[in-house]
Amino acid sequence: MPNVTRSPPLNKSLSLSESDVNRITATIEGDSEHVTQRDSKRRRVAEDDSVTECPDLRVIIREELKIMMNTMQTQQNSRLDLIEKRINEIKSQNDTIHKKNLDIEHSIEFATAKLDELQLTITHLEAERKEMTLQITNIGDKCDNLERLSRKTSIQIRQVPKQKGETKTMLFEMVRKLSATLGINMVNSELRDVYRVPTKPDQSNSAIVAEFSSTLLKESFLTATRNHRLSSIKSKTEQLNSSHLGLGGPKAEVYISEHLTPQASRLFYLAREFRKEMEYAYCWTANGLVYLRKKQGDPFILVRSEAQLQLLKNK
Repeated sequence: MPNVTRSPPLNKSLSLSESDVNRITATIEGDSEHVTQRDSKRRRVAEDDSVTECPDLRVIIREELKIMMNTMQTQQNSRLDLIEKRINEIKSQNDTIHKKNLDIEHSIEFATAKLDELQLTITHLEAERKEMTLQITNIGDKCDNLERLSRKTSIQIRQVPKQKGETKTMLFEMVRKLSATLGINMVNSELRDVYRVPTKPDQSNSAIVAEFSSTLLKESFLTATRNHRLSSIKSKTEQLNSSHLGLGGPKAEVYISEHLTPQASRLFYLAREFRKEMEYAYCWTANGLVYLRKKQGDPFILVRSEAQLQLLKNK
């Protein structure tokens, strides 16, 4: 076994005597004389200053916050006052607008009521106008019928040249010579009246109206006129002209027809234009009335008004 070196045992029971304690205490006290001591008074003063300054800072902060809050409140109050003022202005404007709208509504209601009254009045007037128009038309038709009856024995000779110093006797003589040309034996008593239709002074010719004693003589005169026209066409001889009335000078063709009323004359003109446009075969007058026939064998059409011609066009 190798040699082992052992350490000496520890002294487990150490104790200090009273003299040792006294010596250690003296040593500590001696050492304490050489340790620098802090100024406890100065530390307390600084602490007191810090404690004093803290309340002042709080007051300052509190005052600043108070000022800021007051400023913010003042600004907010100003803004709220401005907003309230604007709202009041808008409300006032709205009240004004509302009042104006009410006035406008009342005006519109008033105007609407007046328009309704006017519309009702117009409706009544329109009904009255239609009734009056119908009455006037009926009166016009009656007058036209009376005038047509007064002309039922008359003929009209158109485009007869005017003569200087023309007299009633000269006019009678023209009609008698014309009747002789047509082969009608007529005595003076059968010719009631002859007159020239008034025209402008510078017009060189105008119509002559001859009134017979009966409708039979008138119809005979018109029939003879148609036969003479057809015969002249076939034989290629001259048609009735101013020479057949015993007038000298250049020959002027004359035309003989019923003595129509102004209304019937216009209707006859429109019917002739209608016949050309719509290619009707016949258009004629009889007893002062106007007739149309589309083709041979078709029934005749009595033309009573311009509206009837328009309806025939639209068919």
